[in-house]
Amino acid sequence: MKKLLLLVSVCSALFTGCQEKPLVSPADLSESMAVSTQALPSASGTKKVLLVGIDGLQYDRIQPLNTPNLKSLFLKKVYTGGVRGALGEQVTLSGPGWMSVLTGTWGNRHGVAGNDPAAGKAQVKSLFRYVHEGRPNAYLASIATWAPINQFLADDMAVVDFRKDGGTDAASTTLAIDKIVNVGADLVFVHLDEVDEVGHASGFGTAYDNVIVEADRELGQLLQAVQTRTARTGEDWLVLTVTDHGRNPSGGFSHGGQTESEKTSFIGMNKPGNTEFNTVATGIPNLAFNGLYGAPAQTSVVPTILRFLDIPLTPAMKLSSAPLLGTDGPRKLLFANVNTGPLTWLSSSGSNAQIYRNDNLIATVPASQGTYRDNAAPSGTNNYTLLIDQSIASIQGTSTNVGTSIIAAWDWYDANDNTAYFFRSNGTYVKYNKLTNTAVAGYPQPVNNSTWPGLGSYAGLIKATLHWDNQKAFVFLSDGRFLRYDMVTDRTDAGYPQAVTNTTWPGLGSYASKIAATVNWGNGKVYFFLSDGRYLRYDVATNKADAGYPRTTDNSTWPGLGNYATQISAILEWDARYVYVILSNNTFIKYDKVADAAVAGYPQPINAATLPGML
Repeated sequence: MKKLLLLVSVCSALFTGCQEKPLVSPADLSESMAVSTQALPSASGTKKVLLVGIDGLQYDRIQPLNTPNLKSLFLKKVYTGGVRGALGEQVTLSGPGWMSVLTGTWGNRHGVAGNDPAAGKAQVKSLFRYVHEGRPNAYLASIATWAPINQFLADDMAVVDFRKDGGTDAASTTLAIDKIVNVGADLVFVHLDEVDEVGHASGFGTAYDNVIVEADRELGQLLQAVQTRTARTGEDWLVLTVTDHGRNPSGGFSHGGQTESEKTSFIGMNKPGNTEFNTVATGIPNLAFNGLYGAPAQTSVVPTILRFLDIPLTPAMKLSSAPLLGTDGPRKLLFANVNTGPLTWLSSSGSNAQIYRNDNLIATVPASQGTYRDNAAPSGTNNYTLLIDQSIASIQGTSTNVGTSIIAAWDWYDANDNTAYFFRSNGTYVKYNKLTNTAVAGYPQPVNNSTWPGLGSYAGLIKATLHWDNQKAFVFLSDGRFLRYDMVTDRTDAGYPQAVTNTTWPGLGSYASKIAATVNWGNGKVYFFLSDGRYLRYDVATNKADAGYPRTTDNSTWPGLGNYATQISAILEWDARYVYVILSNNTFIKYDKVADAAVAGYPQPINAATLPGML
């Protein structure tokens, strides 16, 4: 059985877009409030939260049905199950799903892999622990119709004032109403399970639709309770609704896999939310499942609640996603290649991003840079956390031989056209003889102001190089700047670096921090490959980007490169016919310019047989 979580706040009088009609009759509410407990006083304006979980509710079944209470909230599609292939991927079962909702982390951190609490409890702090630490006097209630939710969080149940495991959805709703209206709890989590139960028994159909309508009626009772409490006290309530997982598209009986339907969840909120909540991003390196990863994640629930309750979000929390209220912070934190490669994120902030690796601050870069390559990452699993404008996001990835990955390739001007330079992510470079197909003896050497006059200060920022003509070349940096290098005098020209803007590089300004690789095609055109899997074509004669770009790097535009669009880290013109496309995992593709397609049998690994001495 799966579990779902919903955060729901007050309706009509509390936020724009709420329905004006009562959500439940006063008689129903009075009956629901028959359970009497001690009342807690509350000052006007005090912030409180209702989190409502509806288990196994398929997002696309909501709109066609009579569900006025769900529709009264700001309702957005989100994703569950982590990122497929990443360390955080998890099965779309209730145990992992609810733990992601209640801990703000994916399975690689919370540690819950299935539905049996006997197999192991959550390994990280939950929402309840965070709220208790931030507001020690807060009254916390966790009412879970599916008992394993509280059992997975057994350690944190010690700070919960009221706990209920099991029962019926109706009984859970009644208890939650009492905690809201009579007790005045600060955080109420209530989980409704019967939608998932009917889904397992009957699949999609009339019975499933009917139980969704009933869950919506119970949600209405909870919303009315918040409204009643607010009218009495003037408190400010946040209400969120979220589900733990979707359902298998083949009938809706089961779930657990990585289909788009099973990975589709939702969050409803009584507050309008920020950019992260209201937009589906497209400029990200992973566009799988029809761009689902561009939507918010269910792991945003915890940081959203903490932000609302004025509890600081700190890097030590390692929460996976940015909050859906207030400043946006680091949105869509991903690796360019699922678990490896540069970090990528979205941010329109004018401030800096602080980047932590395994709790240590390793870099401070402009937040709008949107990418960072860790040139000194130790081998193994590393946790990265970004802090932007008091918001955080965290991700785990792996590093293997990161010090010898190729980040840029430079076709050098010389009379015999036999020299190339390969820049490596640890700040060194290799001089390579293309005619003998081997590295020159004595390399690698460090990139400094002796070996590369004027580049030494930027060795760790080099992202791409471009042979422009037989005198000049350009070096693009990960922070959105570039340098011009004179290959005749063998030094950087004065007055650089400069910013990549629509003045210095017409048409490239919006993509300054996304440039991953460049290549001069030799026909008056230059190609700029972006870290998000797109590319631009640049005209040398007019010195501007061609109209109609960027376009997607796929097997139609670049036959044989489509599956590796977000892994491209360097491109080298090998000779008049071939270019070598270096990928972030230390493999490469030989591309035939005449046939306009990748050569069969690639990618191949970079090793002593293919490109000796490179690594």
